[in-house]
Amino acid sequence: MLEIWAAAPTPFTQDGKLALDVVAAQAAHLHAAGVAGAFVGGTTGEFAAMDAGERQSLVEAWQDARPAGMGLGVHVGHTDLAQAQQLAAHAESCGADLVAAVGPYYGDAPSVDALVGHLAGIAAAAPQTPFGFYHIPSMTGSRHRPSDVVAALAAAAPTTAAVKFTDGDLLEFDRTRAAAPGLHAYFGRDELLPAALACGADRVIGTLYNGMAPLAHAVAAAFDRGDTAEAYRLHAPFREVAAAANAHGGIGFLKALMNELGPDAGPARSPYGRPDGAARAAVDDLAAAVRTAQEDADG
Repeated sequence: MLEIWAAAPTPFTQDGKLALDVVAAQAAHLHAAGVAGAFVGGTTGEFAAMDAGERQSLVEAWQDARPAGMGLGVHVGHTDLAQAQQLAAHAESCGADLVAAVGPYYGDAPSVDALVGHLAGIAAAAPQTPFGFYHIPSMTGSRHRPSDVVAALAAAAPTTAAVKFTDGDLLEFDRTRAAAPGLHAYFGRDELLPAALACGADRVIGTLYNGMAPLAHAVAAAFDRGDTAEAYRLHAPFREVAAAANAHGGIGFLKALMNELGPDAGPARSPYGRPDGAARAAVDDLAAAVRTAQEDADG
């Protein structure tokens, strides 16, 4: 059975302040949709547009709101190691099941050893909590192979337990899965789910699972019973959403779509904001198409 985690959007008011009263509705919605865990403060959560205090307040809200049995993963990456360590220690104090971090993202670490040293320093600040490397080169610009990073990190940080692999290189995903014993590899490209399943993925973390988890479960079920053509057919809305997001600005577009398919988490912060014009029309059309696809899959 596929283990699905949602990369949760951070809720904001219309004027861009935290709207933490929405978190309880987000948690209940995900739980009802069969989502195993929430990954908060990541790319979808707009961590780079938040200060450390806001990020901590967000984690505390999820600590209070998550239903029994729902996992809580917290992204704590920061270009300032001391602040990342502060965020990691705080996440551990809030009972996080996983602490994860990207590497420095305003200038790549000059070597794998330098990157691993940064990540191991973050992991050490939460010594009782499993640690994960968040690999998302489209955002960080990192040129280092995650399989090399994970292998070295497992030797340097004993709590290394996971990788969030948000990239389309499935050969490297396979190498990374095998880079450390017992590693939990969470695949993060929702638009490539059937291909990832074919490569052995059994865990995912992604944006689209905020509103499309039931459809992802149907895709995985079809794949597991050997009906790969049906899995690919059911997966079509994921590919359509990804194409539209690429055309209409990414994070703000996806947040608006997930707002239509779940609790309204408000607009994205600058520079994304709410989509308008053609982008808004595309959100409405896709939301209707996804609802229809999920009803058909349920039927």
